[in-house]
Amino acid sequence: MLPWLKILPKPDAVLAPFRTSQTMGLALLLAVFVFYAYLAMPLTGGFAVLLLATLPGFFTFCRSSLSEVSASLLVVLAFMFGYLGVKEERRWKIYLSAFLLGLSLNVRLQSLFFAPLLLAMAVLPMRGARLRWFFHCVAVPLVFVLAASPMLILNTIQFHSPLKTGYDLWASYFSRHHLLFCLRYIPRNVLMLWREAILQPRGYGAANIFGTGTSFVPPFVFLICAGLLFIRLSWFVCCAFVAGLGSFLATLCYRFGGDVRFYLPLLILLIAVAVLPVTWAAKHLFAGKRIVIALNVFILFAAACLGFPSRSGYNTREVDRSQTWDALHFTIPPSQSIQFVAQRDFARSLKRQPGIVLSDIDPVFLNALLPRSFVAAPIDGNHNYMWSYTWRYDRPQALALVEHGLQQSLPIYALSTSGDEAATKQSRLPNVPEYEWRVLDDFKANAVILKLTPIGSDGMAAVPE
Repeated sequence: MLPWLKILPKPDAVLAPFRTSQTMGLALLLAVFVFYAYLAMPLTGGFAVLLLATLPGFFTFCRSSLSEVSASLLVVLAFMFGYLGVKEERRWKIYLSAFLLGLSLNVRLQSLFFAPLLLAMAVLPMRGARLRWFFHCVAVPLVFVLAASPMLILNTIQFHSPLKTGYDLWASYFSRHHLLFCLRYIPRNVLMLWREAILQPRGYGAANIFGTGTSFVPPFVFLICAGLLFIRLSWFVCCAFVAGLGSFLATLCYRFGGDVRFYLPLLILLIAVAVLPVTWAAKHLFAGKRIVIALNVFILFAAACLGFPSRSGYNTREVDRSQTWDALHFTIPPSQSIQFVAQRDFARSLKRQPGIVLSDIDPVFLNALLPRSFVAAPIDGNHNYMWSYTWRYDRPQALALVEHGLQQSLPIYALSTSGDEAATKQSRLPNVPEYEWRVLDDFKANAVILKLTPIGSDGMAAVPE
């Protein structure tokens, strides 16, 4: 994400996570084709890329600010190099696989459950002394831990545990009062996956925010089931199966495992299985053999690529939607959010004057986009981080911040997106003796700005009741 932060103009820096997801998605498409081309299977690579590009979960999270695609890229690369290492008996490729898998932990801690992939080193033919083989078996997990160490070290320094993340800081209520992993979550999560597979209404999730709400379609599942018949058993297949099964079961035991985005790396890995019957059908179709079966497979393949049948939207009834069509024709035209426009107009109105800004707009968002001379904070305790036990911010803290700013002779502002919002939220603003909140800007602007001024000062209108 750092390159995009440097490339994008500062007002557009908020788009850096989105551009990163798109870049990682493109890199994943290229990696899949190059992998199959290296194996002298360009036709299979073309089919696999087409399945990946049209996988609803993939193109949905390529449009998101989340890190699912970045983590999936590293996991998929780890499996690729693990396969090549076992197939070609090249230990350095297995070391690279372990390193990539360790890096994925820096993006998503759940990648830890793919660790059984490291068993690929143990299944290589033992040549020479047993001690040397044992050394490689021990070295692989060390490489894995070394690659994951930046995140583990930072978590330990910041949150006093290598397995704690920012969620434990900002949403510590859930981690303190609920088990994150428990067997009793399995039935609920299995039900959510089943409803996704049979096109039943399901809960609102991240896929609804950034896309159509669908992550996979039934034809894709049928292709996977058919592909299981074409798998040739090998030691690597056993390692990959154990790794995939471990990740799947662990996610089913996860409290938030009903969100299909946590299964995205598995869905992408299963494309290697789903593409097997398609390649088989293409070969037999060209040879003029078993044409009926081959055509049926291609019908499934076309349906999977079109994402048909499927359901688009939250709690919709129609199941005749095409995910590919809906992805290309979103009903909501792209537009800038009112919060983004409000902060932009605020920055333009006050230019580079210093000050403190209170707003219901996310303070992280404001502090990232406003000039450095401003400090943004919530109005009171009604904010996105109210569940944190470590960082407490409510009316007393807001009042203390305002009083400290006044002592430093800093102007105090309140930013709203409309006049009605400003009037509604006036009672929540800090009440400072001998000061009152007055409108600094007119109500025709996209940003309604209030300023804390001494009582009786002229030149500004009072906030309407």
